[in-house]
Amino acid sequence: MKDICKALLVLFLGVFGFAQESATPRVAIPLIVTDSHHTPLSITPELLAVTDQKIPITGERLLRGTDLPLELGVLTDTSNSQRDAQDNDVEKAVRRFVDTIISKPEDRVFFLQFWSVSQVGEWLSREQLQSSTMEKVKFGGGTALYDALFVACEKRLGQRDWRKPTRRVLLLISDGEDNVSHVTRNQAAVEVLKAGAVIFTINNAGSNRPMAAGNPIEYWAKLTGGEAFNQIQPKQMPNALAKIQTLIDGMYFLTYVPPDSSKSSVHEVEVKLVPDEKFTLSYPKRYPWNP
Repeated sequence: MKDICKALLVLFLGVFGFAQESATPRVAIPLIVTDSHHTPLSITPELLAVTDQKIPITGERLLRGTDLPLELGVLTDTSNSQRDAQDNDVEKAVRRFVDTIISKPEDRVFFLQFWSVSQVGEWLSREQLQSSTMEKVKFGGGTALYDALFVACEKRLGQRDWRKPTRRVLLLISDGEDNVSHVTRNQAAVEVLKAGAVIFTINNAGSNRPMAAGNPIEYWAKLTGGEAFNQIQPKQMPNALAKIQTLIDGMYFLTYVPPDSSKSSVHEVEVKLVPDEKFTLSYPKRYPWNP
């Protein structure tokens, strides 16, 4: 009888512990590990040392990004400074990229063109995408890049749901300048981090045009754990997009229960490889936690 009671107690505690764990949402940090050739690598949790708020983390897991739905936003700068950088070949390359990467029924995409204003389209499923045509490019005005990112994250992505992780990716094609936005860079960054978007940037200034001072478009890739591609000319666009697709397909999500999981706050996270291999880790260094 005692043995039966012990067995029932162990079973109860196990179920209770599982229920408690399931009730506590886990953070999901997008993570890309690449070698010296920027080729994504396969990893296991045992190879990672993670701290959150400077507290060592245990019980971390890795989810493969390809197992999660993809939510993609394509943001294209169509301000006056882009008239020479955008052509039909660029549009075709972007469309081929989208048609290829939106591959599952649950995947979806939206398109946003921006100049002094942002013109954002609705979400499209793979089926809807196949029967749609890309919006005609409308050039004009200044560049409201911060506004475009703010609109993409607030109006389309929204705040992420920790209980339903998805791959959230923004492809930003621009020369990186901003001269007419209504929101500041910090305000746009807050929305980007709340949405949990990974941003891949293509600076299409080209080798014959000077980049904006400090190459500000790189900031968005570094902030979110994405990758920046610089001075890309129209003929180089297909190759750049192919590399971006490889990085997206090689993405992981690092999940764990964060410290003080009941409190809302901005967390700082650090991820290292153990042992210290000569690989590159790309991930957002902070995230807003809202349980």
